[in-house]
Amino acid sequence: MKIINQPIKVMAIFQTNGKIEPLKFRLDDKVVHIEKIMKTYEEKIVGNKRIIFVCLHNGKDIYELKYEIDSKIWYLFKQ
Repeated sequence: MKIINQPIKVMAIFQTNGKIEPLKFRLDDKVVHIEKIMKTYEEKIVGNKRIIFVCLHNGKDIYELKYEIDSKIWYLFKQ
């Protein structure tokens, strides 16, 4: 996997119980649909809380998305 750490646009469901589920995101000029969220965990770096989603696309492509809670910005961290 290659580290990218680039801000991206994500369509996600924010449930009332606090759960977040990304559905798809835009990478360059194409839309990547998330088939399955393989792993979700939280990290806190220099006071910034982030939720990390390890996602599967096309049964083989793995993407790591990070959602920064305070700034509400999504990042494509790894591809």
